Amino acid sequence: MAEAQTLYDRIGEDNILQLVDDFYAGVETDELIRKMYPEDLLPAKNRLKLFLIQALGGHQTYTDERGHPMLRRRHFQWEIGKEEATHWLQHMHNALEKATFAEKEKDEFWDYVYKAALHMINR
Repeated sequence: MAEAQTLYDRIGEDNILQLVDDFYAGVETDELIRKMYPEDLLPAKNRLKLFLIQALGGHQTYTDERGHPMLRRRHFQWEIGKEEATHWLQHMHNALEKATFAEKEKDEFWDYVYKAALHMINR
């Protein structure tokens, strides 16, 4: 029996990288959540790329370089409420709208990031 393809396999790494670039284009101009990011967005952008590649079933470079993701703990230094999560999700949604991979995979990706964003709410 053939091994089931991961979401990473079905979306493709190039599409994930483009999605993150498009996402950060929105974050860069967002007055509410931009302040949570360092002045230079490149390191954060690269971390999200590696994280999503790993989370969606690709290579484990994120863990190799940074250890276990511990998403909530890594984000606890920032006050994240419903408004911040909504802004984050809006930028991810806008990036997903631009993406060229199949709707089924878009839906599956959205389900993942939506749940992750809700999990980050800490106030």
